[in-house]
Amino acid sequence: MIRIDLNNTVEPVFVNNDFTEFIFRSRLVDGSEKEMHVLFSKHPDPLLPNVYNLAFGPIGEDGEINDQVVVRHKDINLVFSSVLFYAYFFLLANEDKYYSIGVDGSNDIRAYLYHRMFNYNSRELADVFYIVGVDWYVRLLRNGTDIERDKEGYPLFKPRPEPFDLERNPADMYRYYMFSLTN
Repeated sequence: MIRIDLNNTVEPVFVNNDFTEFIFRSRLVDGSEKEMHVLFSKHPDPLLPNVYNLAFGPIGEDGEINDQVVVRHKDINLVFSSVLFYAYFFLLANEDKYYSIGVDGSNDIRAYLYHRMFNYNSRELADVFYIVGVDWYVRLLRNGTDIERDKEGYPLFKPRPEPFDLERNPADMYRYYMFSLTN
């Protein structure tokens, strides 16, 4: 299980001016190091205003963060603690804007990892972050026979944030996890 300790993090080797990008080096199991990138970018869904999506991982061949690659970190606790500390720093630097950070597991295994991480560290993180789980829903119209659709006729999925339910079965994971600074 991942144990978060925001007092034990890796110092970044690069931070951009608006604190939306961090680069740090992670020691791997084989003794080598891997450059890890952390990026906060505006969430594209207009129904999630002020949410910045968190992406992290090594840079892939396409020049983008590859969040699908398996990286064998020597200290996974240190890696996740560092990523959450950078998120904390970004939120603190933008405290007047009331931003939230969102994270979406790129696959079910990673979503399960994030679910367990937030659940397992809920007490430690409660002093720093307010954690929210998000599911998407499609609204059934009042006629009861049709659903709300977008301009192209596809079902219109809307986010439904709720306080993170510690009792929720991990088999029924949220589709997205968001956190903001506690007030």
